[in-house]
Amino acid sequence: MVTMNERSAQAGSQPAPATWVPVRAQMHDHAMTVADVPASKFYRDASTFVETYRDVAAYYGVDIASPVGDDYNYEVEAMGAKMIYGENSMPTIDFRDPLIKQPEDLYKLKTPDFRADGRLPYALECMKLRGGTRGTFCGVFSMAVGLRSYPAVVKDMRKRPEFAHDLFTFIVDRVLIPYLKVQREDCGISAANGSEAWVSVPSLSVKEMHEWILPYYKRLVSKAADFGVRVVPGGGDYSEEDPAKFDPEVVKGAFDFQMFSRGGNFLTLGMGAWHLHPLEVVREYTAPYRARGTRITITAGVNARILRDGPVEKIVSVVKRYVDAFARDHDLIILLANIPADTRPEHVHAAIAATHTYGRIPIAGNLEGIDFRAPQRETYQQWRTQQPRAAR
Repeated sequence: MVTMNERSAQAGSQPAPATWVPVRAQMHDHAMTVADVPASKFYRDASTFVETYRDVAAYYGVDIASPVGDDYNYEVEAMGAKMIYGENSMPTIDFRDPLIKQPEDLYKLKTPDFRADGRLPYALECMKLRGGTRGTFCGVFSMAVGLRSYPAVVKDMRKRPEFAHDLFTFIVDRVLIPYLKVQREDCGISAANGSEAWVSVPSLSVKEMHEWILPYYKRLVSKAADFGVRVVPGGGDYSEEDPAKFDPEVVKGAFDFQMFSRGGNFLTLGMGAWHLHPLEVVREYTAPYRARGTRITITAGVNARILRDGPVEKIVSVVKRYVDAFARDHDLIILLANIPADTRPEHVHAAIAATHTYGRIPIAGNLEGIDFRAPQRETYQQWRTQQPRAAR
């Protein structure tokens, strides 16, 4: 749990010195849109990216603001992949024309010059400006997808396993390890988080995660530890969106994978339909830890479509349900999961206000007795003109 920081105070989200369940937000495209910054500048000028992200986070009262953008693209783009550069969106890989069309294309690839190629210098500068000692990188399997496409990589694993192993080995040994060394040298990192959305159910089965992905995670973790970087590879999300396909045993298997890939006693309910899935299975999984006196940290995501489409009452209900299920005997973080660019600011304000209201420490025994009113806030532009010059 966190004490409100100065940026939250500037945003006027709650009176100090209250403590509450913290909110973390993925919001690069949304921050760019709210602040009306062109994508061509936002995703190429590091200072613009970091300052804009932090300002919009302060406006909303986000508790955990980490200015991280398109970490799935930098390394692949630098190796020569064709990209789509939208006027109002993050650059993305053009999967219609993958860099590795045939297996032999892999053996033509070279380790990027991390200080010169593509937007890698921008990515490194963002890390420096963020401060701290934690770097970021595209995860092993997600990079394979970026280089080859998801259908092709899965087919390789099943039909051309030797090539798939070569691909994953290339990614670890010739891309990620050298990249982490540069981050260590240039940015002073001592830890790094992988962005690994493709290692999730149903994109991969739990068996495939353990048989195919885990060995390369262990390889990456071990090699990075040799030069003083602790790697958290990521992955293991349960992203099934069809409630009819919900499988408690598969959920628990995904959680087992998360326990290694996320670096300890951390679980994430990320991009799936957790607003529809039963939360009892999560409590069943954490029950043995609670019995031993171990508090599991749960990051619970508010689905991006709900954030965009609302209504406010539904957003508040999702937050309230998470708080009621987890906040009393777990360390809960509410994640606004990749806020869409065109999300109405009042939806974001409502999600954060609901978290700070229902998640006030100590958590009330009955949340139904708590009065909640969605805040009526000024626009970002109005808020921005009211901030002290030093804060700008």
